[in-house]
Amino acid sequence: MHAQKSHTFRRRLIPLATVALTLGAMVGGAQLATNNGASAKPTASSAALPAAAAPTGSTVAVNKNADATTAYWTKAKTKAAEELIPTRTDAQGSSYGTAALDFTRSRITPQSANISAPYRTTGKIFFTQPGVGDFQCSGAVVGARVVITAAHCINSGHGFYTNWVFIPAYDGSKPTLATQRPLGTWTWASAEIPTNWLTTNGSLPNATDFGAIVFGDQSFSGGPLLKLYQKAGKYPVATGHLFDTHVTMLGYPCNFDSCNIMQRVDSSDHRVPPGYTGGNAYEYGSDMTGGSSGGPWLENFGTGAAPQGSWTTRNAVVGVTSYIYTDGGASLIEGASQLDSRWTTVYNNRCAAAAGNC
Repeated sequence: MHAQKSHTFRRRLIPLATVALTLGAMVGGAQLATNNGASAKPTASSAALPAAAAPTGSTVAVNKNADATTAYWTKAKTKAAEELIPTRTDAQGSSYGTAALDFTRSRITPQSANISAPYRTTGKIFFTQPGVGDFQCSGAVVGARVVITAAHCINSGHGFYTNWVFIPAYDGSKPTLATQRPLGTWTWASAEIPTNWLTTNGSLPNATDFGAIVFGDQSFSGGPLLKLYQKAGKYPVATGHLFDTHVTMLGYPCNFDSCNIMQRVDSSDHRVPPGYTGGNAYEYGSDMTGGSSGGPWLENFGTGAAPQGSWTTRNAVVGVTSYIYTDGGASLIEGASQLDSRWTTVYNNRCAAAAGNC
């Protein structure tokens, strides 16, 4: 890890889906990568999860009109969808910024890598906030039909959004719908967020800014029905790792390439959010902004032989992008919730909702 840099700052946070909204804001046994053996890594706190207050609404949404969702997302609609930007508004205070957290970022290279593993498993999510407008986030496949994204891309903390579609390997710089959506457009079947997201009213930072959306099967060129992972692949998930690791963040931030091309940030420099006492949230260096919300934070990103060390699972999702600061881009960080048992509960619930979901 990098030596700690001295810093003084004021801070404010932004949730990152895309429009500056202040949002008050899948692991089966085969997917779960945990640290079961001896490790040189420091040990995360094993304190019990805080008791949750009673939720103020449902944690599950179900699509009753998939055809209408599919028909809604024309090329013009996806082009006009805005970034949802959850923001931390109580802020303190890089290359690195004033937060002194190092990182590197680039457009994925080559750009055509979007249709190859491991990039193709990440994609763009479009959705509607009823009565407000259309928005976009990022997400990643972690089950046969299941996509992980930020809770704030599913529910404001006070109610569900709707009309979700997922486009793996999206490249909006291409001229036609077919080339922009090389692995198809997938329509939502159900969605779920943790109870804690509701009991905390979607406040940021948050211990559980993550959720799951199930997408229905589809056929291509008259062939058999396929599940999402059969086209896009799927990532494993690791709980309890984000407190001290190296991450590769993927997503579609609108401050680069107009939200159209997948970007990659690599960082291991991190901190606990200053002034935050809720636990289970961490900040890493990044310069991505709105549109990257819900994009995966991957451990051991790449292909080939597994790396050496204690946590060796390739391309394990350890978190998803949650928020940035409203400081004009000075701090250059993104925050995320560490995946924990509450993620496992959401994922297992979606797995149980229909045979073959996971």
